[in-house]
Amino acid sequence: MAARLPYLDRAQVGPEIQSVWDALQKASGRVLNFHRLMAHHPRSVPPFVAWYPQLREGSLDLKLRYLAYVRASQLNRCRYCVTHNGAAARRVGVSREQLEALADFRTSPLFSELERLVLRYAEEMTTRVQVDPALVETLKAHLDPEALVQLTLTVAAANFTNRFNEALGTELEFEEGGHG
Repeated sequence: MAARLPYLDRAQVGPEIQSVWDALQKASGRVLNFHRLMAHHPRSVPPFVAWYPQLREGSLDLKLRYLAYVRASQLNRCRYCVTHNGAAARRVGVSREQLEALADFRTSPLFSELERLVLRYAEEMTTRVQVDPALVETLKAHLDPEALVQLTLTVAAANFTNRFNEALGTELEFEEGGHG
């Protein structure tokens, strides 16, 4: 699928967005197509770029965070987010085998009890919105309040980015036609 809007380049955005893009370029060596599309509503870029990385900060284990993010993205069929967050998951120690077995997490021996709970939570938030109160109570036995809120924000952010990317046809940067 081709992007449904043009990707904006640095020369096409105002100085306030250019400075954000310079910081992204310096930090990661690139500006993602996600940001290049979001720049069509420039007021959203600085607060999003300031907020989103904070989801990695806190008491929630990053492996759990990325497992939940990738599972939500799989359910939403967002290849862009599965690819980017799957790569991030690998960098924090999630195995390739776990990523490949996410759809079967309930029965796969590759997942711990806590990982299964986190993945169930991500699935319920994504597919039903309402989460079983018993699941929340069980998670509270394993996660402190900060980690539970961090997990909830992570899954909510996954659903946000998934829907944005799928609606606008965001292409992977490193593929043919990805404009990266």
